[in-house]
Amino acid sequence: MNIIVTGANGYIGRNVVNTLLAKGHNVTAILFDGETPHPLLKKSNIYFANIFELTEEQLAELAQNNDSLLHLAWQAGFNHRDPSHLENVMKHYNFLVSMAQGGINTISVAGTMHEVGYFVGPIEADTPCNPRNPYGIAKNFLRQAMFDFASVTPELNLQWLRFYYITGDDRFSNSIFTKILKAEDENQEFFPLNSGEMLYDFVDIQDLSQQIEEKISSKEQGIFNCCSGKPKSLRTAVEEFILQHNLKIKPKYNVFPSRPYDSMAVWGKK
Repeated sequence: MNIIVTGANGYIGRNVVNTLLAKGHNVTAILFDGETPHPLLKKSNIYFANIFELTEEQLAELAQNNDSLLHLAWQAGFNHRDPSHLENVMKHYNFLVSMAQGGINTISVAGTMHEVGYFVGPIEADTPCNPRNPYGIAKNFLRQAMFDFASVTPELNLQWLRFYYITGDDRFSNSIFTKILKAEDENQEFFPLNSGEMLYDFVDIQDLSQQIEEKISSKEQGIFNCCSGKPKSLRTAVEEFILQHNLKIKPKYNVFPSRPYDSMAVWGKK
């Protein structure tokens, strides 16, 4: 397949592009002007552009040479209250609609467990959503708007890929594991946490990349959980990470309270 990937230079993007290339796909990786492509993108076609400012000629060029789009681009995904989530959501929608109208027949969009909001138990494709922060609200709106568009665009295969807590390639992420490594580098003795008792779905970036490639290739339509499908406590995940990487730092629990929108037990159902 000929696949466009937005957000290709990011933490998820570069690993997914690497997997897509390894599976024999042709990849056009969209980067902002001036970005330095990550080495994992070296076999892809690099296309420099702001996806919110594409001209009609650029849209036509992309649509003519590709049949699938993986939309990973999103600003400030680790800051759930950043104003850009709500400010940009219609720009994402307009971009995706323009690509579909230009002839891209399979569009896969990155979703998030945070669009569901507070929920206890396994999240399924049809689990009701009631997001509690701007990030989740924006993603949930985009999902609803795109499926409404798809309902009157029968030639479009729309996939909503719902992501959970991603591990691996941790030096280049913004996850809790990245912060643990940074604290270790700074010779801190303890890493402060909440109770650590919450159960989450942790999925390795390589496994996630494989799941994304399989879904794109399947051309199935609908909402799909890209996850491990197994609940694991934050305490267990942190202690396994410290042991696996032979770190000296020690976790210190009950320093912070849990965020009000964080469930005590939530994971994806595959």
